[in-house]
Amino acid sequence: MKNRFFVRRIFLLLIAAIMLWTVLTAIFYSFVANPVFNRIKARELLPRAHIIAENAFNGEGMSFCVDLVENAYELFGNWVYIVDQDKGIDYHTPLPEPLDGLANDLDAIVMREHDKLFETGDPYRINHINLPVAGDRFLLLTVPIGSQSEGYIGSTVFVQPMKEITAGIQSLNFALLSASLIVLVIMVIPVIIAAFHIVRPIESIRNVTLAMSQGDFSRRADEMQEGEMGDLARTINKMAEDLSESFQQLRDQTNHLEQIFTSLGEGIVAVDRHGEITQYNDRIYTVFGLDRDYQAHTKPRNFLQEARIDHFFTEAIHEKKSVTCVIAKDHRQIEVVITPLIGEQQTIDGAVGLFRDITQAERLEQTRRDYVANVSHELRTPLTAMRGLLEPLVEGMVPSLKDQKRYHEILLRETMRLSRLINDMLELSRIQADSTPVIQTAIDINDVVREVANNFSGIIMDHGLHFNIEGTETALPLVWGNGDRIEQILVILLDNAMKFTPEGGRITIRTHAQYNGAAIMVEDTGSGIEPEDLDHVFDRFYKEDKAHQEPGTGLGLSIAREISKQLGYELSAQSIRDEGSSFKLLIPYASDVTKTRPFMKDVYDSETADEN
Repeated sequence: MKNRFFVRRIFLLLIAAIMLWTVLTAIFYSFVANPVFNRIKARELLPRAHIIAENAFNGEGMSFCVDLVENAYELFGNWVYIVDQDKGIDYHTPLPEPLDGLANDLDAIVMREHDKLFETGDPYRINHINLPVAGDRFLLLTVPIGSQSEGYIGSTVFVQPMKEITAGIQSLNFALLSASLIVLVIMVIPVIIAAFHIVRPIESIRNVTLAMSQGDFSRRADEMQEGEMGDLARTINKMAEDLSESFQQLRDQTNHLEQIFTSLGEGIVAVDRHGEITQYNDRIYTVFGLDRDYQAHTKPRNFLQEARIDHFFTEAIHEKKSVTCVIAKDHRQIEVVITPLIGEQQTIDGAVGLFRDITQAERLEQTRRDYVANVSHELRTPLTAMRGLLEPLVEGMVPSLKDQKRYHEILLRETMRLSRLINDMLELSRIQADSTPVIQTAIDINDVVREVANNFSGIIMDHGLHFNIEGTETALPLVWGNGDRIEQILVILLDNAMKFTPEGGRITIRTHAQYNGAAIMVEDTGSGIEPEDLDHVFDRFYKEDKAHQEPGTGLGLSIAREISKQLGYELSAQSIRDEGSSFKLLIPYASDVTKTRPFMKDVYDSETADEN
């Protein structure tokens, strides 16, 4: 029962009510019972007192009165005093030996009662006194002797001990207390049962609320109770259902927000008004190029402080406006956008920061600007030359047919140059757009190299260059590629080699096997490439001659690189200034590719269909 607070309180309340009722009843009874018993006893003694008063000081009845007074204690248990108006106490009942010491006190009390009776003029007087020496209370009844018309000649005073009355009152108090205890014992079990019956639904509701406080909304209270308990149980159950639905919605929203935060490509950090981080995603580390080891040992707040970004949040919160800037971090360009979170009462609840790596975008923008500039330059050169030739022709400033023919030849050459430039640009755009699917199969790379060599050997020799083929006599594993695209790459590399190799130089095509694929090397003994320019030879419109006076459009190697990327090849370059250059095209083996490709079955099916 020690945990049954309500039951204990009801039980204690029951005990307190019964005990209080008993005590108050006893006190009230004590105050009420004494006057009542005094009046009852007085009415009992009053007839005797009148008989004595009528016969006292009467010659015929005097002897009777004296005998009655002397034997009053034995007969009635009280003492009688006959008081003469002039002489005082004339007769009285002898006191028992234990009370002889009270004779004078009783005499004085009797005389006082006698005097007060005649002072008030009442037909009789009732009073009671306590005599601690006697250990008892006494009732005093005073009746006058004589008549009011003829004059009172004395009085009769009855002194009645109240031991019997006191004992009766105590007996009644004891009976009352005993009855109260019996009632308490009898009522304990019903009260406890009733209390448990009342407490049971309350405990059920309490268990439900405790479960709700711990996040468990599946518990339900007993709704079968009648009255207020049933209403309370139904209300609690309805609240549990509503809270469960609300919490589920909050959890769903939280999960959605976490998924959104996680899936964003930008770093997100949210802080409260005090600058403490409330939400963030791991992309914040990736944006700044930090590894997982740093992430595991550094908290986001420490990272923001180390990167000196926390003051942007403070500025946004204090100024109540967005803060946008671009910071440089380890060769990265990072855009920072901090926006304050403003509540309904226009109060600042915090701020959220967006961190985006714009390095690639800046590079693309720079590339776009360079591309536009290069295209403009490349287009302007032939157009300027053509305009310079057309204006004299149109104005008739070239009368000689020979000069006109030379002008027309130059115009045709510049037109073809412009056409080649536009075609190369379209080809590069088409390859980058990947609009035409390229079918790759298992091919022999030596066959492709021999075919390209046969087609170009005469052209190379016409330029006064030596042309060698090496490695084709050795059988190589089949590679996974497209013969036309490989031939297109080799043609670009050979054309580039012819442009930069002086007369008498050598161009060599060599094939050999590597662990990760078959390699085709295109080597020349030309002017070579400066080391600082070697990393840019595959860029669009890039020419080692910064004045762009060299032949060609500057897009050939870019086209070759884009084709290689699209087909999964590797194209690289090496060069030594004034010694020559070497370009290597690495093509993966067909056996390696088909082992990892899910469409290997389709390859075999297509080969079987071709054979049929």
